Amino acid sequence: MFSFFSQLDVKKKFIFLFLSSLVIGFVIQSIFKGLNNSCDILWQPTNIFWSGINHYEYQLRTRDIFLGCQKGQYGHFIFILFYPLTFFEWENVKILWMIVNIILAISIPIFICRSNNLPTMTSLLILGIFLTSHPTRMTFNLGQNSLMISFFLMLPFITLNYINKNTSLILSGISYVKYSTGYILFLNLLVEKKYKELFLTTFLTIFGWLFYSYYTETNLIESFIDPFKFIIIDKMVRTGDLYSIMNIYLLKETNLLNKIIQLSSIIFLNIYFLYQIKDTGDKLAKLAVICILPLIFMPHGNYDYVLLLPTLIYGIKNFKLMISKYCVYLSLYYFYFHRIVKHKIDNDMIYQNLMFIVFLIFIIFFCRHIKKLNHK
Repeated sequence: MFSFFSQLDVKKKFIFLFLSSLVIGFVIQSIFKGLNNSCDILWQPTNIFWSGINHYEYQLRTRDIFLGCQKGQYGHFIFILFYPLTFFEWENVKILWMIVNIILAISIPIFICRSNNLPTMTSLLILGIFLTSHPTRMTFNLGQNSLMISFFLMLPFITLNYINKNTSLILSGISYVKYSTGYILFLNLLVEKKYKELFLTTFLTIFGWLFYSYYTETNLIESFIDPFKFIIIDKMVRTGDLYSIMNIYLLKETNLLNKIIQLSSIIFLNIYFLYQIKDTGDKLAKLAVICILPLIFMPHGNYDYVLLLPTLIYGIKNFKLMISKYCVYLSLYYFYFHRIVKHKIDNDMIYQNLMFIVFLIFIIFFCRHIKKLNHK
């Protein structure tokens, strides 16, 4: 880092320091907002679980949800993983989780850039964009786990010398705790017929389910079903994704049959796109598709658009290609302008449906681009 800075001329040093100051300013502002907010940290359901109580049953029965946002509709293992949070009071938990999110926000772009041999200057540019992007700052503000889920989802596609392949696959299974995101890794391994890797990614999920059932003295079948009750009961309408669109226009009634139809349609479409890219040796291109598919087909808050980072990196790395330019434009739009335009238009029916179409068209052409590269 210091050798890189010393090689710059005076003008470039000034520009670098100026831009670095802006990035640090944005990050500090987001940190202070987060320390005043951070309502989404799963502190209450984790404490309920480690008290020996089935938090799924408790929250569904009492609707007692801390700050109105700590709904524990995640997989069992996350509440085991978050055990250290139970040692701290709420105000200290916010500080601890902020530190974790900052480390992840810096580490993720650096790991991806290093794995793809990007120059230092390019890597720093990407890091600056990511740290100042709205999804990352929103993650800091709300105390969200989107960065953590992104890290574990991306783990099999990045190079970390101190983690071997099997350990990386086991840890990547932590992404399964967020059903609306982690499912894509499971489907990808299924499409690629990598059954050993698939088993390794499910190890922590199975362990979490068994341990949660034992610790709360819950029947194994009931414990397995409990997290999905939130999905059936809650309508889960967020942004311009297929799941939400089907909820609004096609399957308005919330019942088990409609959920089966929705999820079956979404799984089929995901498998279709994953099949298009299954033979590519370009890990970055595959990671970009894997991260963008959940945003198109399942409900997500704006903070989850941190998943567009691999798409941005692929676009910058291959910027001479036409499709790569769209990768950059789409990522930057969602990182900086999406929220502003959405509020200006103030009509979700038009705006969100339009963005769904844009994303769908993009992924069709992006997958075709990757498939063509495989045949060259």
